[in-house]
Amino acid sequence: MLPRRRFLQAAAVLLIAAAAEARTRELQLTLRAPDSAADLRNAYVRDAVQLALDKTRASDGGYRLRLSSVMNKRRALLEAAQQTVPNFLVMTGPEAGRAAGLVPVPFPLHLGVNRYRVCFVNAAMRDTVRQAATLEAVARLRHVQGRGWADVDILRANGFTVAEISTYEALFQMVALGRADLFCRNVLEVGEEARAHAGLPGLALDDSLLLAYDLPQYLYTHPANQAAIDRLSRGFRLAFADGSLQALLRRHLQPSLALLKLPQRRLLALNSPAPALVEMNDQPFQIDWLRHP
Repeated sequence: MLPRRRFLQAAAVLLIAAAAEARTRELQLTLRAPDSAADLRNAYVRDAVQLALDKTRASDGGYRLRLSSVMNKRRALLEAAQQTVPNFLVMTGPEAGRAAGLVPVPFPLHLGVNRYRVCFVNAAMRDTVRQAATLEAVARLRHVQGRGWADVDILRANGFTVAEISTYEALFQMVALGRADLFCRNVLEVGEEARAHAGLPGLALDDSLLLAYDLPQYLYTHPANQAAIDRLSRGFRLAFADGSLQALLRRHLQPSLALLKLPQRRLLALNSPAPALVEMNDQPFQIDWLRHP
């Protein structure tokens, strides 16, 4: 028999080896880091991914979820395509995702809420925007969006004048300084953004408009990451079936819903160009957020 001390040492080595082996078996996933401390755009996506992974922990095992270094979306798509980090997932539209050589996790994570937009406005233009009763009148105002964002093509297809800016924080500065009139945002994002930029002189939140247009988005990743794709797809569907995903989205929506009073706004529907790519039928997972906020 081994002396007790040698036995304990051998057992410790085995435990360390087993733990190391378990870590290597953990599914490692990477999400794009926020652009700044005030950037909470992807907080819901991060929490939803974690929810899906927790839903599948019993069947699929542990996981490690990390953030990338800070980078813009173009760089993130390139990093995902080059597989520089494990299972890099990027939220984007079908055209951008497929153009980068990536494939989707087939689930519409935003459940239809991302079709609605409200706008930050230059404070001096608030009354002008309130009086813009038609889509044509709103289109004549100066809009700003992120460079390469899918919104740009949709807005321009509807006659809007849109400037593209590369830096996220500069978008708010452009409106605050009066170099643009409106910066329209997904209603999921705008509540936290309004709070983060509350002290920026010249920036206000419009209280009259609600734009609507279809903008399907999914998490995209490298085609080799099939284990991650399958697990997340199953996890999202499990969370949707038991209502926990809807509850999570409503929690993230609360800062926006408390501000926006969506049913009281002037709804203007834009035409979305027919998509070149349709990843899936999103309809079974769409919620009417105006009727069921």
